[in-house]
Amino acid sequence: MVHTHFVEESNMKRIMACAVLLALATAIAGCGASGSSSSTGAAASVGAGTNAVATAPSGATNAVGTIAAATPTLSAVGGGDTCKFLSASDAAALLANPGPVKVVVADSTNQKLTTCTWGNITTAGVLLMEQELTATAPVSVIKAAMLKRIVETIPGLGDGGGFETKTADAVSVTFIKGSTIVLLSVSTTGVNADAVVAAAKKIADGI
Repeated sequence: MVHTHFVEESNMKRIMACAVLLALATAIAGCGASGSSSSTGAAASVGAGTNAVATAPSGATNAVGTIAAATPTLSAVGGGDTCKFLSASDAAALLANPGPVKVVVADSTNQKLTTCTWGNITTAGVLLMEQELTATAPVSVIKAAMLKRIVETIPGLGDGGGFETKTADAVSVTFIKGSTIVLLSVSTTGVNADAVVAAAKKIADGI
């Protein structure tokens, strides 16, 4: 299959936007926890577009330029070969021959971020980011920030969500349920948007 540089660049910008949204939620959560701080390095690193899905931050640099830098407290822990939020058969329904999954889990005092990747999201792949906010946070503020990126609402998806991207070769669905934010993104020629929605709703039902 042939993908133009424009498509890859567009996908990369979309992934970075999603990572920034998750980073924003983390920063808000950190503000709600007394005496604690959060880091967004793991979420932002997903935009690198390689199979090294997430890494622990190496410095106190925050991914969101408008938010003050926070002390890095995020640490990557063991991943594995199974994504508990999306099965291998579910991934195969979204992408032909997705290959093995790469899973990275990162914990901090304010969040637990799980990233599952099949293939290469910049060309043909599936990306799932599940962020559990473990500190008291103004969920309404987080939800409002997330919904600003929604281009088409999907009824019955968690506590609110919808399509963040919906094109012939890239579909992203994001939603919030309780204090958990989920992003499911699929890049390939002729993405089945209905299948992505069905997978997102299955994830939401399991939270």
